[in-house]
Amino acid sequence: MKTCWAQYLLWLVVAILGVGGMLSACGQKGALYRPAPQVENTPELVVPAADNAEKARK
Repeated sequence: MKTCWAQYLLWLVVAILGVGGMLSACGQKGALYRPAPQVENTPELVVPAADNAEKARK
């Protein structure tokens, strides 16, 4: 079977796009790591005054 120039051009484009995709990777720069989860600084819950009075009696 005879191949034409368009088939070679197709394979060349596929190869260039494939190599370009591998070289570009995900675009992440620097070290790849999972950052530590952030801890939120939330104020402690305030117990209503009525509950404080009951706890003080016990």
